[in-house]
Amino acid sequence: MSALHNILLILCVIVLLEIRRSDGQSRTEAFVKSHIDYMGLFYAGHGEFPWVVEIRTQASQNQSEQEDWSVGNLIGPRYVLTTCNAVATFEYYGPNWDVYVVKSKKPTLYKVMYTPDSPYHGPRWYINRYAKWSSYNTELKTGTRQILRMGPHPQCYPKRLQYFFGIVELSDAPIKPFRLFVTYAPSELDYNELKKKWYFMTHKSAFQPATIASWGRKFKDRYTPMMLLHFKIKYKIRVVEWSTCEREFKKLAWSDKNTALERNNNTLCMQVHDLEHTMGSVCDHDRGAPVVWEGIMIGMVITAAKFEFCSQLQPLPFVVQSIDDAVVYWANVERHVLQRFIDNSSHVFPGLFGLSVSPPSTTTTMSIWMTTGLLLLQLLANR
Repeated sequence: MSALHNILLILCVIVLLEIRRSDGQSRTEAFVKSHIDYMGLFYAGHGEFPWVVEIRTQASQNQSEQEDWSVGNLIGPRYVLTTCNAVATFEYYGPNWDVYVVKSKKPTLYKVMYTPDSPYHGPRWYINRYAKWSSYNTELKTGTRQILRMGPHPQCYPKRLQYFFGIVELSDAPIKPFRLFVTYAPSELDYNELKKKWYFMTHKSAFQPATIASWGRKFKDRYTPMMLLHFKIKYKIRVVEWSTCEREFKKLAWSDKNTALERNNNTLCMQVHDLEHTMGSVCDHDRGAPVVWEGIMIGMVITAAKFEFCSQLQPLPFVVQSIDDAVVYWANVERHVLQRFIDNSSHVFPGLFGLSVSPPSTTTTMSIWMTTGLLLLQLLANR
């Protein structure tokens, strides 16, 4: 019995050491070399995450500007939700550089690009030649939109993770839903239900991981999967201890403006799932990427590895924030859409909120049934 007890104890120690080693954020070079050609498995389907868009500089073919690009989430015909530093800059003043101003970026320097064609006839040709994806027609599923304004959350500060959100408003034609390929971000607007999803995801992500959706980008090391560049991709991610992010603080973009990584309301540290046996790495150019659990967007990437540490060999953990403090954006956009952007044409758009679907017209048959029902109610009341 004692021997069996010792064997079980040794096995437990080995398992714990393996788990600890897997949190070490490293892969072998041989593994990366042998798997780089199979990263096509990380393509997101053309109809997957149909609300995820790109916020790019106007010269989108200039790859040197990719660290100024961001991921956005379409939440209405004219509105894109992203992070605060995707839409604003932070200017510091004072003798100790402790006074700062949050200043919106110039919207004319950026644009929103949405739903490129699938990898079989990809957007690379359009990006390299015209710096725009294929369509400008509001009825089609692919296109580029100019930006009217970029606004940070009123309570966004460079030293706090909470409220680190931003909104982008489009200036020209809206982005309307298009079956399967363009919809608005599915969020959980009920606070209690959102908390439940985070609770279950936190406790289950080790064996039932969440998903992050982003766009293919270059890495600092030489192991950039060229086949994924400019295409929509997805990774499986899981929750790790907050101390994992704290240990790598100096390598995260958050360290540029701060001296510590302080955890705020509903902030978690996450990492690519099954690190040593899969590929992928989340870096700061993925800021704004949605965290999806059971088909619902529940959070967003706030900060991740600086480009000089953006690596396939040593993928770093990253910080995500729950959208509970951003739910107000969905509510206000829905109200705004109802007031100004209801489409009364014959084209039915399958948007998640159904905001573009016209109500059915009143017919003679409907009027007769309504009148009959009212008369019956009156007769029953008199009895």
